[in-house]
Amino acid sequence: MKLFITILILSSIAIAADLKSLPNQAGNGNIDLAGTVFIESKDIQQILGTTLDPDYIVVHIKVEPRMSEAIRISADDFTLVSRKDGERSEALEPGQIGGAANLILKSKTTYAGSAGVSSTSVNVAPAAAKTGPAESASTKRLESLLQSKMLKDTETKEPVEGLLYFLLEGKNKPKDLGLLYKGPAGRLAMDFK
Repeated sequence: MKLFITILILSSIAIAADLKSLPNQAGNGNIDLAGTVFIESKDIQQILGTTLDPDYIVVHIKVEPRMSEAIRISADDFTLVSRKDGERSEALEPGQIGGAANLILKSKTTYAGSAGVSSTSVNVAPAAAKTGPAESASTKRLESLLQSKMLKDTETKEPVEGLLYFLLEGKNKPKDLGLLYKGPAGRLAMDFK
């Protein structure tokens, strides 16, 4: 009998050790997430049908609520983090990418010597000069396209999916990125592969 209990305990420990978070997935008792990150311009063009400026990253996310009552799902619940340099990006609205009044904010932190003194500067520049009706129509088409494919802000019990848009500077690889969820279903972290 002791041998049976010992074998049962050891097999339970072995199974529990295999229940690690899988790449591109995260979940708890309230919600399950599955995602794919798109960094390369050709991959983004394939899922959107158009290209975006460099440094934009697109995540296809599927959200499956597991709660008995409806839950609010929103792009605002997601943050993309670079493990390479700690840079973070909240999910962007289409108007922040393709809108006529969008801005690119860049911050740089510099460290001076061994004293550890740091200074931060923020540079604000127009994302692009929007002139003329042709550029305005192009901007509206891009914004409309991004909106149609974006993860919808909704309250649901059913699985939903869509795209999330982020802006991270520099050369990123999927293995360097993590997606954080912080919403009504709790907090989750998803690694990409």
